[in-house]
Amino acid sequence: MGQGIGCKIYENCGRDCTHCAAEEAKKKARKMEPRKTTIFEGEQAEKLAAKGLKNYETYKCPVCSWIVADRSFITGIKISNFCENCGQALETEITKE
Repeated sequence: MGQGIGCKIYENCGRDCTHCAAEEAKKKARKMEPRKTTIFEGEQAEKLAAKGLKNYETYKCPVCSWIVADRSFITGIKISNFCENCGQALETEITKE
């Protein structure tokens, strides 16, 4: 049942870990809107600006900050249905600004 897998949602809840895995899957299945930001953030963005290099806008996963958008000249920006890093479901319809 527990098979040595640590509880990920409730610390020391005593429940079977299949319960925790199901709860985690439910959270990831709810679509979240990707975060619009630049590729580099914080100190990395400052270093890039100091060198005079451009920091492009992109969309990142709201859970793990992994880049979830592909940019192409033909299709523009395309967002994945889910984050390839953590598996979070993502809202793919973005309103144009």
